[in-house]
Amino acid sequence: MSARTLAEACYMVASAIVTYLITATAAWGYPQGAAAIWPIGLVAMAFVIGFGFKPFLISWRIDRSGRRDA
Repeated sequence: MSARTLAEACYMVASAIVTYLITATAAWGYPQGAAAIWPIGLVAMAFVIGFGFKPFLISWRIDRSGRRDA
């Protein structure tokens, strides 16, 4: 795995962690709404990972093809 693909993977993981922390902070700050906040936060994490999948896949394909100009 090259640096490009590794960076994309780290970006996806970091984005999911930040989304989780924001959700946890929101649920902690408003405990009456925690039951509604957590499902929305989990959906947001799924979207964050989903949006990061295409750039990861593109960088992985470039690495597999051996191109160095991209």
